[in-house]
Amino acid sequence: MEKFKAARLYENNLDIEKRKRYGIYYTPVEMVEYIVDNTVGKLDVLKNPCPKILDSSCGCGNFLVYAFEKLIKIFEEKSEELVEKYGDESFKKENIPRYILKNCIYGTDTDKEAVEITKRLLTKVAILGKYEEPIANDDLEEEESWDEYKATYLNEDNWNTSLFKMNIYNQDGLKINWKTKFDIIIGNPPYVGHKLLTKEYKQFIMTKYREVYRDKSDLYFCFYKNSLELLKDDGVIHLITPRYFLESISAELLRNYLEKNAEIEEIIDFLGAEVFDCVGISACIIRMRKKGYGISTTNIYRKKSDKYVYVNDRKNLVESVEEIKNNTKDFESIKISTSRLQSDWIIANEKDMELYLRIEKMQGYRLYEIAESSQGVITGCDKAFILKNNDNRLKNITPKLLKDLAKSRDIEKYVIPKVNHKMIYSNDIKCEDDEKYIFENCINPYKEKLENRRECLKCIRKWYELQWGREKSVFERTKVMYPYKSRENKFAVDYDNLYSSADVYSFYLKDEYKEEFSYEYIVALLNSSIYDKYYKINAKKMSRGIYDYYPNKVMKMKIFKGDNYEKIEEYSKKIMEKKLNISDNIDKLIQKIDLLVEEDIFKDKF
Repeated sequence: MEKFKAARLYENNLDIEKRKRYGIYYTPVEMVEYIVDNTVGKLDVLKNPCPKILDSSCGCGNFLVYAFEKLIKIFEEKSEELVEKYGDESFKKENIPRYILKNCIYGTDTDKEAVEITKRLLTKVAILGKYEEPIANDDLEEEESWDEYKATYLNEDNWNTSLFKMNIYNQDGLKINWKTKFDIIIGNPPYVGHKLLTKEYKQFIMTKYREVYRDKSDLYFCFYKNSLELLKDDGVIHLITPRYFLESISAELLRNYLEKNAEIEEIIDFLGAEVFDCVGISACIIRMRKKGYGISTTNIYRKKSDKYVYVNDRKNLVESVEEIKNNTKDFESIKISTSRLQSDWIIANEKDMELYLRIEKMQGYRLYEIAESSQGVITGCDKAFILKNNDNRLKNITPKLLKDLAKSRDIEKYVIPKVNHKMIYSNDIKCEDDEKYIFENCINPYKEKLENRRECLKCIRKWYELQWGREKSVFERTKVMYPYKSRENKFAVDYDNLYSSADVYSFYLKDEYKEEFSYEYIVALLNSSIYDKYYKINAKKMSRGIYDYYPNKVMKMKIFKGDNYEKIEEYSKKIMEKKLNISDNIDKLIQKIDLLVEEDIFKDKF
């Protein structure tokens, strides 16, 4: 029977919006066991007979219940020695559960019902000596509901939480002022993006946790700082969190804080695999100590492929987290000096690191030095302004107001073969009466939504204008376009003055560099397999094998002009020509460009 059924049923019972708002995600049992076994399971209670263990966002108690079970076994094995050494009757076997609950287990959570569940489960373990799941009824076609489970197995009459004194509180773990420090801090803190936080709460964390949190950060960043502040000098933190802080620009403060205040002992990075029963969360397990503990090397176990792993395949991935360390087929082991974990954590094996450093040392420019970057149009309401090319309304709209619009799905490597949408560039409308058809048939149905856009409420925009229409000169020129999320580098030259949606970014060469670099060469360089690897080494990895392609990373890429510049440019032009003629094969040309780029970077080895 699956462990921690109570927690799983309760959390699955929550509606999706509440789970998102409070960042609640059920932690796989295998990961709970790994974290507890490698922290609580390593305790020497003869040396430290009163270890303090904290989960600051305990939810339904998965970590604490298993830690409690583990502690009971450890104390029972040493019961006689403890009584003899310390002369305390509390260490007799019959008294151990009560002693541990009173002195060793600590937890907080803002969910009142989840806290009550934790207390009842701990009470159950204290009475029975271990947590026993109810026996499964194979005759039942469907699993029981949370309400049925609670009424049957967690009835307060049977598991009265007042029987034992325990330190489990319905409070915010980021606000509570503990009077003690902790030996072990474990858990799965909530993942809550900045948009879901109230203004008041955001102000609180931007004040108290300003060293790690800034606008567009995630709430779980704060739990890293909170944990280090509450940790004893020789204590250990072992958490499972989203992995995005390893590369995200918004986590730069957190990485700086960890570099100054922590020593990272181990990271297990699942890369693009989703280990939670939810969409869009890629995780890592991280173990760390306080600065000064004496760790000089960080051990990293990272999934080799960023290929998406479906939830159905997850059991094979995490059935035994400990086995990951010996799973050379799916995971690579990387050892790096802790001194390398600074504002940018470049986590790469020796081969990839050599490639990264070679490109970084090439004589050339950062992309932002030679080009200007821009995001596509933010309409504020796409349905009001964006029409498909086969929409009958188009024939009644003034042609000069219609702009061919590229969406992220339209962009391929090198070229944008065709676009399927047009955008009404309403910023060019001087008076509503001039374009009655557009208002009556396209814009007016969404008037209320448009009027309530932030810029309209502040009288920065007319109610019918695009939220951020950009300067038309940004689009009406030759430029390079790329999608903001992709599984691979996709950079295309646009010669057709296309406009683009908000999920597309672009850049154009500054005048003083137009003679030095061609667009054809630049996209060939960026689309090469070498540069795909180069970018991904330090890119923000999302779930399902997706990477972020935001300008704050893209525009920092190094651009150089090597000996093979003219050949690369020539092949790039041929690829564009052939891609627009679908029948032509371009694979050989792509391979030639890859070899030429590699030759320029590793010329001393050719």
